[in-house]
Amino acid sequence: MAKKSEKEKDKKNKKEKNKVKKAGEKSRKQGNKSGKKSSDVSTKERLEMIATAAYYIAEKHGFNPHRVADDWQEAEQQIDAMLKSGKMD
Repeated sequence: MAKKSEKEKDKKNKKEKNKVKKAGEKSRKQGNKSGKKSSDVSTKERLEMIATAAYYIAEKHGFNPHRVADDWQEAEQQIDAMLKSGKMD
């Protein structure tokens, strides 16, 4: 029974991660409105960083499907601020 529960949890996490990724793709198509990004980081690397941050933000909020765009936007702001400051801890 526990294995089934773990599989369901993994499936749910994968589904939520895909939602976050789709929100990021939508945001990218609309263009970056949150400020400058570092020239040391490629667009692909920046988006990967944002996707990772958005996943952890979504996890913190219990993968609430109503927060997908908000979680992505929060991650985008965090990553862009980090890149702009040059602090990559």
